[in-house]
Amino acid sequence: MRVSIVGADFEENLGVGMIAAAAEAAGHRVDIVPFAHPREVGRIARRIADAAPDVVGLSMQFQHRAYEFLQLARALRAVGFDGHITCGGQYPTLAWSEVLEQNEAVDSVVLHEGEHSFPELLDALSARRTLDDVAGLALRGPGGQALRTTGRALTHDLDALPFARRYRAHNRHVGVPFIPIMGSRGCWGSCAYCSITTFYRDARDYGGAKLLRHRSAENVAAEMALLWHQCGGRAVFCFHDDNFLLPKPDASLARLQEIRRWLDSYGVGEVAMIGKCRPECITPELAKAMRELGVIRVYVGIENVSEGGSLHLGRGKQTQHVDAALDACREANIFGCYNLLIFEPDATLDDVADNIAFIRRHPGHPVNFCRAEPYIATPLHERMADRDMLGGSYLGFDYRIEDDRTELLFRIAAAAFRQRNFATDGVHNRYMGLGYNVQLLQYFYAEHNPRRLARLSEVADELTCDIASETADLLEEALELARVIDLDDHDRVARETALLGLRVARADGVMQARLDAIYGELAKYSDAARQQNPDVTQPTSSFRRVLQRVAQSMALGALVAGGVTTMAACDDERPVPGDAKMESIVVDPAPVDAGRDFPVADPLPQDAGVDQRRDFPIADPAPSDASVDQRPDFPIADPAPSDASAHNMYQQSESPSQTLRAAVDVPIKKDLIDKWTDSSPRRAVRTSDLGLFDAPVVTLEADRDADGQAHVRLVGGPAAVTTRWQCEGRVEGEGREVLWVPESTSDHLTCAVRSDGGIAVVSLRAVDLPG
Repeated sequence: MRVSIVGADFEENLGVGMIAAAAEAAGHRVDIVPFAHPREVGRIARRIADAAPDVVGLSMQFQHRAYEFLQLARALRAVGFDGHITCGGQYPTLAWSEVLEQNEAVDSVVLHEGEHSFPELLDALSARRTLDDVAGLALRGPGGQALRTTGRALTHDLDALPFARRYRAHNRHVGVPFIPIMGSRGCWGSCAYCSITTFYRDARDYGGAKLLRHRSAENVAAEMALLWHQCGGRAVFCFHDDNFLLPKPDASLARLQEIRRWLDSYGVGEVAMIGKCRPECITPELAKAMRELGVIRVYVGIENVSEGGSLHLGRGKQTQHVDAALDACREANIFGCYNLLIFEPDATLDDVADNIAFIRRHPGHPVNFCRAEPYIATPLHERMADRDMLGGSYLGFDYRIEDDRTELLFRIAAAAFRQRNFATDGVHNRYMGLGYNVQLLQYFYAEHNPRRLARLSEVADELTCDIASETADLLEEALELARVIDLDDHDRVARETALLGLRVARADGVMQARLDAIYGELAKYSDAARQQNPDVTQPTSSFRRVLQRVAQSMALGALVAGGVTTMAACDDERPVPGDAKMESIVVDPAPVDAGRDFPVADPLPQDAGVDQRRDFPIADPAPSDASVDQRPDFPIADPAPSDASAHNMYQQSESPSQTLRAAVDVPIKKDLIDKWTDSSPRRAVRTSDLGLFDAPVVTLEADRDADGQAHVRLVGGPAAVTTRWQCEGRVEGEGREVLWVPESTSDHLTCAVRSDGGIAVVSLRAVDLPG
C-alpha cells in the first residue's frame, strides 16, 4: 500500500523513521511528510490529497500538538481524502477513546509501539480483512464507541527491528552531522507527571512487556558505524533513550565501553554522544569515564529539588543526588542542563524558594523553570481528577495550585517570564545551547586555536552564570511580590506584574546583546576551523566495506546470539545481502549540510490550551485571513499538553473563536534544535478570584520604511487594552501603534499590555526587523 506518515521535523524524526522502516520492510511504500507548524495544515492536506495514498499515519507523540494533528485529519477530509487515517504515539495511545469518539476523521489508533501493529494494519487494509483481528489497535465500534483489539506484547528483542529510515539530510551543528538514535526503550521510574512511564505501564498491563529493554551494544554500534561512515567520518549521536544510563554506574560504564569497542572494530573515529539521565545514576567516576568515551552533553532529570515537590511528583528521595550529579558533570567537562518543575498542584512558596536556592548553587548549568502538567492518564492526572481539581478536556488539562499565593506566583511568572523562558530565540533557549556549542568546538576543533577557544569558553561560562543568577534574582522578586501582596488587590497585582515584566524584558535586552556577541565569536572560530578542516559530505572509503559487514552480521544474527562475537570484514567486491535493515540506511544519498546550527538544549513548550468546545474543526483548509488566537501562558515540562476549559471551575472566555491560518506557509527557523514554537490555539481562562486570570493574547508586527524607521503594531487581544512601551533607541506614539527608531541591531522594543483579565509583555529585537 502507499502510505504517507506525518510527523514533526525540527530534527530528524526518529520515531517516524522507525515506523517507516518497518512498513517498508513489509513491502509498503512510505512517504514521510514533515509537519512543523499549524500554518502548514492546508498545504500538507492538499499535498497528501494530491498524492492520494491509501493510508495516512499521524505521528502524534505529544499532547501539546494533538490539536494541530487532529485539525490536519479534519482538513484531509475537507479536501476529499477518503482513505484510512490512523495515528500513533504516546498521546493517542493514552487518549485512544477520546481521540476516536470525538474525531470522526480518525479511523484507528496504533497503540504503544507500532513496528508490528502498523504493518499488520496495512496488510489487513490491503487484503480488505477486518481490522478487529489486528492486535494492538483501537477502533471505532458500533455506535461510535471506541474499543481496543487484542493486546500486543512489546518487542522483546529490539535488535530484530529494522534500523530507522533516514529520510532527509541530518542537521549539522557547527558542521558536524547531528544524528538521533535509540539504544533502549522504557524507564524504571514512577514519576507522577510522566507520560513515558505511563505509556509503558499501560503497555505492560495491556499486552505484556518489560518496562526497560536494550538493544545490544553490537547492534547500536553497527547502526552508528553505518551512519558515521556514510556522513564522512564525524558525527554527534543524540540518544533519545528515556534513560541513557542504567541504574548502576558500573553497568552504564560497561555498556558504553562495549559500544566503543564495537565502534573501534568498525573503524569509527571521532564520535560525540548526548543523552538523558536520572541524577542518581551519575557519579564523578562515571562522568569522567563518559567524557573520555565521547559524551559531551547530558540532560539531567532534576525536576524539583524541594522535599515536598520531589514527593508530590513521585521523584523519590533524589534530593540527596541532585547537587552531586551536576557537580559531577561540571568536573568532568560534560555540558549538563536541566529543568525545574517548580509549580505543581501542592507547591508552596517555600518549595519555590528551595528551587531558587538550587539555581544559585549551580549557576554554571543552564536551567528553565515551569509547571508540571497533568498529562492524560498519568498518575498526576488521575490523582487530580480524584481530588476534583482538573479543568480542561482530553486535549489538555488545567488546574489551580492549591495554595493561593503559589498560584498567584505561577500567574505572575507566566506573564513576566514568557519570552525569556520560551520564545524560540529567547534568552533561556539561547543560553541552553551556549555550553553545548563550546563543547562541540572543544571536541571537534580544539586544535585550531586552543588559547582562543579557552578564552571563548570562559566568556560563555561567565555569561551562563550571569543569566542563571539573574533569573534567580528576578524569580525571587516575583516570589516576594506573591508573598506580601494583597490577593484581593487585582489592580496592584496587574501593575506590579507589568513592571516586573518590563524589568525582565530590559534584562533580556542586555543578555541578548551579550549572547549575540559570544555566538558571533563562536561562529568566527567555527568558520576558521572548518576552513582548515573542511566539512565532509561524502562517505568514507570504508563505508561500503562496513555496510557489507553489518549486512552480513544481521543475516547471521542467530549465530551472533548463540555466541559468535567476531566476524571478518567483508571483501569490497562481495555483493551486499538484501536486507531491509540496510536499505533504510542507504536509501538516500549521503546527507549534506542542512544549515549551520547553533542549537539549544531541549527547551520546553509553554502551558497552552485548547477548549474542545471552541471552533475545533477546520471547515475550509483554504487560505484564510483568520488569525490564530495564541494564548501564551506559563511553560511546562516535557512536551506540554494543552489546557482547556471544560470544567465549571474555569470560566468560559467571551473572546471570538479562532481558526488556524491553515494554508499560510511560514518559514520555520532551523537554527535551534528541539525548539518549541508557540502554536496554541486558545488556552483556558483561569479562576477569577485571583488576578491575572485571562492574559491578553498579543504579538508585535513591524514594517520598516525607506528611512529605516520601524512602524510597529500591537496585534491581537481585546479592543480595550492599555499599553506601556519601553525601548532602546527612540519611540514615538502610544496605544497600539508606534514608530520605533533603533540605534543598533541589538536594541529591543517592549510593550506591556494590560486588559481587564491580565498582563502580557511582548518584545521585538531590532535585528529581527524586516528589510
